[in-house]
Amino acid sequence: MTHIVDPTLRNTWVTVYEALRQYWLLSGSGPSKDELMRAAKVSMTTVIQAVNELRRRGYVVAPKHQTRAVKPTDLERTISREPLDPWAELDDDRPSYWRTDD
Repeated sequence: MTHIVDPTLRNTWVTVYEALRQYWLLSGSGPSKDELMRAAKVSMTTVIQAVNELRRRGYVVAPKHQTRAVKPTDLERTISREPLDPWAELDDDRPSYWRTDD
């Protein structure tokens, strides 16, 4: 899986991208802008700005005058503003070696 760190993106744009990516992965078709707005919990203006900026940067393809046509250029790619935490994938349910159960 490819991950891109782009510190110039806004957090809301990253959220819209992830909502769009997950929608495509789960349904196999594109969401409407209203569905993106509800999934990312942002305004319609923010969704439009995010789609325009993500298209400009090459993260999504968004043909004009087509509904449900916004699609990530690579469904496996994730993006973020900051580098990912290398320890995030560890299972938090397992006890660490310094813990003792009494």
